[in-house]
Amino acid sequence: MRRSLLAGLLVVLVAATGCTRGGADRPGAAEHVVAGQRLTENELHYGQAPRPHPKVTYQPDVVLVEAGAEAVRSVTVDGLTWTLDAAARGVSELTPGKVMFITSRGVGRVVAAGDAGDTRTVTIAPVELTDVIRDGEFASDQPVPIDEPIAYSAEGALWTDHDAVTAASPPSPGVRPAAFTGSPTAGAAAALPAVRRAPASPAPERVEMPRPSVGGKPVSANGFTTRPRCCRGGVGADITYDDGQIRFVASVMLAMQSPSARFRLAVSGGGISVAELQVYGGGGLDISIKGASTVGTDRQLDRRFTIPVDFTVPVGLVLGIPFTLSVSQEVLVKTAFSAKDGNLSAAGSYDLRGTLGFGYRDGGWGVHRPAGPVMRSSLVDSVKGISVGANGVVLAYKTTFTLGIGALGFKAGLHLGFSVSTGVARGSALAQFFPVAPGTRSIHCRGASLSIYLTYSVGYVIPEPVVKVVNFFLRIFQARPIASSGGIPKPPGRVKLFKKEQYEPAGCAA
Repeated sequence: MRRSLLAGLLVVLVAATGCTRGGADRPGAAEHVVAGQRLTENELHYGQAPRPHPKVTYQPDVVLVEAGAEAVRSVTVDGLTWTLDAAARGVSELTPGKVMFITSRGVGRVVAAGDAGDTRTVTIAPVELTDVIRDGEFASDQPVPIDEPIAYSAEGALWTDHDAVTAASPPSPGVRPAAFTGSPTAGAAAALPAVRRAPASPAPERVEMPRPSVGGKPVSANGFTTRPRCCRGGVGADITYDDGQIRFVASVMLAMQSPSARFRLAVSGGGISVAELQVYGGGGLDISIKGASTVGTDRQLDRRFTIPVDFTVPVGLVLGIPFTLSVSQEVLVKTAFSAKDGNLSAAGSYDLRGTLGFGYRDGGWGVHRPAGPVMRSSLVDSVKGISVGANGVVLAYKTTFTLGIGALGFKAGLHLGFSVSTGVARGSALAQFFPVAPGTRSIHCRGASLSIYLTYSVGYVIPEPVVKVVNFFLRIFQARPIASSGGIPKPPGRVKLFKKEQYEPAGCAA
């Protein structure tokens, strides 16, 4: 199974000629209005194009493709391989080592390029903001509303498949994403050509990015079905797993009212001098968890995955840069059932009001902390379940707000993360016969924990499951592996907002 998956990864990621020209016949004239921005059909699909501006200096190896979305024929669902009109101005300059900047979603270091008829197919790797911009000062004139985003799905990308992620080799020590070598690694037979030609043998059709939609739809990732939600009433997801032996259902929601954001960014001499991002509208946090198992200790769940949907709002051109504000989500689920009839449930609700945000200026960092949380209903009071053994479930959830350029897990920009981790546990029903402490007979032990953190950085942040698959294919193209994050600070900043553990009765804490 592992060998076939690795072979499939090679075929899917190298065989660029398998791309169809799915975007060639799509009309580009139809207009859509999103967050006040008028977009053509192609711009809705692929993003807005950058424009030169006298107040912005790009890095010397950046290639602007000013035709933007109109030069795009198709994009793979992972956002890494772009098939372009070879005749469009600038496309011929997209060779390994250059930085492609074609749209707000099409930004990255070129690691491979191949020609097929009247198209050129380009595969890119992530970059930092300072790999694209050398000098410029950018800011939002007014709060950017994020209540009606565009939903871009990456369902079907290799990192959403549990077996594919497992088959990909563990990531090597990472370097900054700009690192690229045009010569083969030790032991390779020959130098990498300036333009990698696709193999002559037939290749299976690539999985293309589907047309974006407004509003979240159910998607599959790592064996889970999720329905992500964003952003009018908040950001969150409903999560379901059921393989006939283990069942898990959860819901997490960062409640928000009229959510919006503001930003400020200054780049000077290829370095970040000012970076600020604030998100407004926070209202509360709601969590519910249900789990059950018929196999007990024979098998548990331990899975981490990225929900394959990006919710994105186009900010519009700011000094020629087509910035976007996007929301992404990650999930970690772990179970610890000790009996084959194990079941467990809990729910909690908290007030959490105020601004989330961070700021950086001249080497110093600051964080905007919301007020709270103030408990409306307790997790530990709601813990229920009947089992002859002790059972526990851990759910970790993170939503990240990003102001920047790029797509999916490869966005370069300002990142503000809101991370929640909760664990619930309940002791055996046999406790009524074997109490944990005098006076606790017929009272089952139960416990719950809740921790909330803010994370922040300027650069790029890629979820770990995605990094494993991306580094696998970067080795194919003789490109050095990337780390899971790059930019400042190193590692990304992390601030505790809240952490509490509760046990009932008191003797259970021991």
